[in-house]
Amino acid sequence: MAKRPFYKWFYDHVHSHDYDIVMRWVLWPFGGEEHFRREMMTSVDLTGARRVLDLCCGTGSSSRAIRSRADASAQVLGADLSLGQLRQAKRKRDLADVPLVEADATQIPFAAGCFDAVVIPHALHEMPRATRIAALRDARRVLRRAGRVFVLDLDDPPSLLLRLLLGLWLGYWLPYPLNFENPTRRDMVRHGLLNELTQAGFGDAEKISKFRGTMQVVTARP
Repeated sequence: MAKRPFYKWFYDHVHSHDYDIVMRWVLWPFGGEEHFRREMMTSVDLTGARRVLDLCCGTGSSSRAIRSRADASAQVLGADLSLGQLRQAKRKRDLADVPLVEADATQIPFAAGCFDAVVIPHALHEMPRATRIAALRDARRVLRRAGRVFVLDLDDPPSLLLRLLLGLWLGYWLPYPLNFENPTRRDMVRHGLLNELTQAGFGDAEKISKFRGTMQVVTARP
């Protein structure tokens, strides 16, 4: 599947430079970035996983959270479409032991069945539906038969007040392209990650709501 040129250019040359600062600001209402990532990872069971792929790892903050959750002997690898994001991750000394590779999530450059777990943190909502399904299918391909995928992402909370506050804080009211992920986020929520995982060939899909339904962790088996 062809790479998305503007999306990649934006993250390579613009957003990679301010991404960590923006995330600290965006996640402040959730108790701060460290608390947010730690709380999301409490629903990710990596017990016994020897190789874990952080798919769409960005600047590496997710890889750090995954490594803290995984067994001490586990190998965590990060992959991202953006070289700019990966450059920022490689500058972080505490990620020196995490291999980082440039990769389109729909064409993961690893052999079939070589990971015990694939974690996709807060990335699918930025992808068109066809790309989301393709990324999930390739995540399934690289998982071992007894492996698990964990998708961490936004959700649509049941409370109208929370929906309004979340939309205000995250800029849902901004028109495209000022908030370019609005159309894909709405589409993901409308179709539902549980349904899309099933469409991609996964089974035993389960959704865990986080932060009063504003976030979700969805897990499934290949």
